[in-house]
Amino acid sequence: MESQILEELKSARNLVVSLAKEIDVKNQKLLVMERKNEEISTSLRKMTEDNAKMYQAYISERRKVQLIELENLKQQQSLMIQRKELEQYIEKLEKREAQLDFEQKNQLEKKKLESENFEESNSSSIIQINALRKELAEKADELQFVETLSQTLILKEHMSNHELQDARKELMSSLQDFWNSQTTIGIKRMGEINQQPFKEACLQKFSGGDWEMKSLELSSLWQEYVKNPSWHPFKKKVMDGKLQEVIDEDDGKLKELRGQWGEAVHKAVTKALLELNEYNSSGGYVVPELWNFKEGRKASVKEVVQCVIHELKALKSSKRRR
Repeated sequence: MESQILEELKSARNLVVSLAKEIDVKNQKLLVMERKNEEISTSLRKMTEDNAKMYQAYISERRKVQLIELENLKQQQSLMIQRKELEQYIEKLEKREAQLDFEQKNQLEKKKLESENFEESNSSSIIQINALRKELAEKADELQFVETLSQTLILKEHMSNHELQDARKELMSSLQDFWNSQTTIGIKRMGEINQQPFKEACLQKFSGGDWEMKSLELSSLWQEYVKNPSWHPFKKKVMDGKLQEVIDEDDGKLKELRGQWGEAVHKAVTKALLELNEYNSSGGYVVPELWNFKEGRKASVKEVVQCVIHELKALKSSKRRR
């Protein structure tokens, strides 16, 4: 009976040795797997860290198994139970190994897919950039065309303005004797003082025929003042968002004029000053201008032509009636 037990113990030892060798072989495989994991650690750092943790868990478990084996040997437990536990554990390790291989392949596929997506995205970005560059080049060509067109229009506008000014001058020169007090359109001498307020003021202050001479002298005196470029009773003021020149009401000469001759005379002088400042700021002489007397503004060439045509038709109709 003892020999049979010894034989069984010998078989058990051989089995343990065989299992230990198998475990060593598995250990060698795990070491090979560890080296492979270390080779791809730069691109799969996180996965390597997880594998290292799992490997440490495996080592810890393996040590526990070894302790269990030693404890079982000491306690002479059933070798069949040990074998079954070892087989289960090895099966578990193999499954874990297969799972790790599967996860590694998934990670590699994911990295590959991300790389392909990045290349596709990069290619799409390049296409968009090229399209934007093309659009920008087209916009630059359009801008160049618009600038050229703008310069052409500005030149034409200058030419048209020059022709318009020439036309206004020709109308004023040719039709100098055409205008009369009955026509709505006529020639106004910008900067020339209206003498009527001076006549009315002198009529009130002087008796007999003296008022007429005084009125002429006074209006002539102030006309010379107005034309004198050294007298510039203006000040700068912002109006409607623009810096403009307006009459300086604190000017001593104008205050004296208002005090002696009244508001109407003062208004006639300041109006002439404003007109001359607009049409001939250097002073010296008045400037003729086509004028719409009905609306108190500068007349357009169209209005002048319409007025001339109207007067010519009226003249022709008058001759027919005669």
